[in-house]
This record gives sequence, C-alpha cells and structure tokens, in this order.
Amino acid sequence: MSFSAPTARLLLTTLLCSGAVACSPFKTEMPPSQVTLPAQFTAAPASTEATDLTTWWTAWQDPLLTRLIQQALAANPEIRVAQARVQESRAYTTMAKSALYPTLGATAGMMGGGMDWRHPVPPLLKMAEPNIQDPATDGHLAGITMAWEPDIWGGNRARARGAKQMALASEDILHGTHMAIAADIAANYVTARGLQQRIALLDQSVSTLQSLLHYASARFDAGQTTQADLETIRGQIAAAQAQRPLLVAALDACRHRLAILSGLPPEQAPDLSAPAQYRVPAPPVTDLPSTVLERRPDVRLEKHLLDASLQRLISTKTDLLPRFGLEFFGGDGRLRFDGIPGVSGSGGLMAVNAYLPLFNASRIQAKIHASDAQLHQALATYDQTVLTALAEVEDAYENRSSADQSITSLTAEVSALSQAARQARGLYEGGRFTMQDVLTTRIKKIAAQDDLATAQTRQALATVQLARALGGGWSNQPPS
Repeated sequence: MSFSAPTARLLLTTLLCSGAVACSPFKTEMPPSQVTLPAQFTAAPASTEATDLTTWWTAWQDPLLTRLIQQALAANPEIRVAQARVQESRAYTTMAKSALYPTLGATAGMMGGGMDWRHPVPPLLKMAEPNIQDPATDGHLAGITMAWEPDIWGGNRARARGAKQMALASEDILHGTHMAIAADIAANYVTARGLQQRIALLDQSVSTLQSLLHYASARFDAGQTTQADLETIRGQIAAAQAQRPLLVAALDACRHRLAILSGLPPEQAPDLSAPAQYRVPAPPVTDLPSTVLERRPDVRLEKHLLDASLQRLISTKTDLLPRFGLEFFGGDGRLRFDGIPGVSGSGGLMAVNAYLPLFNASRIQAKIHASDAQLHQALATYDQTVLTALAEVEDAYENRSSADQSITSLTAEVSALSQAARQARGLYEGGRFTMQDVLTTRIKKIAAQDDLATAQTRQALATVQLARALGGGWSNQPPS
C-alpha cells in the first residue's frame, strides 16, 4: 500500500508529534494552599513513637466490642455501597485510558439474491419456460478498521490522570466509611454501657429513697416529723422513677443502632446483659500534624479531588489546540453477477484529518474559566477540610483531658462520700445518728457515683472521638 507524498508527510508529522513529550503549551500549576500547618498539636502528649491506630479498638481489651466492630465492617450496607463505588470509579479510569490507544474493529458482510438486471430474460420467454431464473448476484466483503487520535497535547492523558484521582478519591470514601463505622459502633457501645450503669445506680437510689420514706413514715406516726417531709421524699422517688424509662429508651436506641450498623434489623440487637469488660486506654500519641492529615481519609479525599480539578483544567485548555486523527480501512471482497465475470480484490484506505477550532462563540474559553473556578473551589474546600481536621484533633485532646480531670475530682468525691456513709452507719449504731442521716448520706453517694459514671462515658467517647480525629480505623491495604 502506498501513499501520496502530501499524505505521507502529514502522516509522518502526526506520528512525530504524538511521539514527542505530550504536554500542553499552557503552563498550568496547582495554586498554593492558604493554610499554614502547625509544628505540633498543642494538647497532644509528648512521645517519641506514635500509636498505631489501624485497629485502635483492640486496645480497649473488650472481646464483645472487637466482635461488634468486625461484624459491622464486614456487613454494613454503607461499606458495600462504598465498595461498589470503588469498582465503578476504576471502570471509569479504564474508560479514560482507552482514549490513548487506537480503536480496532473488524467488519464483514455478504450479499446475494435475484435481481432484474436490464430484463435479460424476456417476460414471454419466462412464462413459456418457468424454470428460467432472473440473473442473480452474490458477494462478500471483510476488512479491518482502525481509528486513532494521537494525544499530542496531553489532553487525554490529563483526563486519564483525573480519572485516576477520582478512583483514589472513591477509595478514600471507603476508608472514611470504615473509620466512621468503627467509631460509631464504639460510641454507641460505651454509651450503652454507661446507661446500664446509670440505670443500676438509679434503682439503688429509688430503693434507698423508699427505705427513707418507710423510716420517715414511722417517725411521722410517732409525731417526730411532718407531712411535708414525707411528700418531699415521695417527690424524690417519683422524679427518680420518671428518669428510668428515658434511660431505658436511650439504651435500647444504642442497641438498635449497633444492630443497624452491623446490617441487622433492630430486633436482632446484641445482648449486652454480660458485664462490660472494656478499659479506656490512654490518649493515643500522634505524629506531626502533616502526618495526621496524610492519614485522614477526608483530607486525602479532598486532595485527590483537587488534583482531579487541576487535570480537568489542563485537559480543557487543550481544546484550543489542533487535533489530528488517523483512520484506516483494509479489506478483501468479491462481487459477482450471473452472466458477468466476477470481480474481487483487496486493498486499503488511510485518511489523516486535522481539526482546529476557529470560532465557537467563546464556548471553549468559558469552559476553561469554569474549570479554573472549579479548581479554586476545590482548593478552598481542601483548605477548609484541613482546618476542620486540625480543630477536631485539638478539640478531641481537650475533651479527653477535661474528662480525665473531671473523673479525678469525682472519684475523690465518691471516695469521700463512701467514707462518710460508713461513718454515718457507725454513728447510727452508736446512737448519735438517725437512720435518716444514714440514708441521706447514701443517696448523696449514689448521686456522686452517677456523676462519675457519666464522666467515665464522656471520657470513653472523647477517646473514640480522638481515635477518629487522628484518622484511625482503616487499613492502608488497597480495597478489593
């Protein structure tokens, strides 16, 4: 197969351009971030080695908590959705890369049948000789087609890089879903355990108040107290009993949430009748703020979206440049008519085309401006995500620190009231205190224990919040 001189020159020029380094003549760089990262987190504990937060819940040493998180990570519907999105994004990446390669195809066809070719058989003769047929024709054609648009300016490569960034972003969504599900399970679990403890303390308080009412009623019958004292105690009992349904409802809501997170109906909520075994670990030690940001899926997601926006702008700018294309057809065929010698042969046809936009009513320029604006929007969103991440880490450390301090004070209060309750019992047995003094001291102790249980739940929740803020709860292994 031979080409004319002009066609050969155009073909050679196109191939040389496509073999050169594909880059746009437009210089397009990533705009700088406006956020200055701190050297370290002010509230973080000092240490030379950071805590591994991949499976941070194992440090709580509670088999039930670990099992619940593992079940949720394996069966949660949101995770299944995120996994499907990863597969979808990978498919789009493959589609974008396909534009870099030629498109090949095969074509084939057959033809045949009778036809009236200038009436070679007279109608009267055909009536006299019915077996005489009209002249027939048959033939076939088969060939290979190829089309290719060389990516001279790198527009298709930029689209492929952008698609790759979007695929990485979908993986970060999956990682973020893992992180959120693990934290949600742990938060509901420790909240449920705290509610169980408060319900038990509330029952103790009601029992103690009822004993106090029984004792006050006996004193009332003896004329040693007033009706107002009795009504005050009855009011305290009613107030305490009114809290119980609310606490039970909150406990059931946490259990239902645990079931739903595991992909189960609320009727199959986990059994939490066994005592809790978790131990709140020390605050995890973190790396530099820059390292934490590299581990947080939400920050990684926005970074990939930012890179994808840059590639989209690069690709859009190449629309102003000329485009070249190659098309080729090579085939073999035969065509035959009855009574006429058949013709057959093979050959090929190649075409080289070029396109340069001359006038489009500024449509391409407007598209470039829109892509540039989208890039700056993505940068602003990235900066905002970074600032939010930094604040979440600092807040989580502060919440854990304040919870620790509160627990220290409340533990001392419970210890003092426990000592006071023992002393009041001794004084009662010595005849110096009444039973009302003993029961009142006991009620104060139970109230302090309830405050301590609430503070312990806050400490546990602050620790979960801290693990999530530091980007824990997912693995670096690529998702399947």
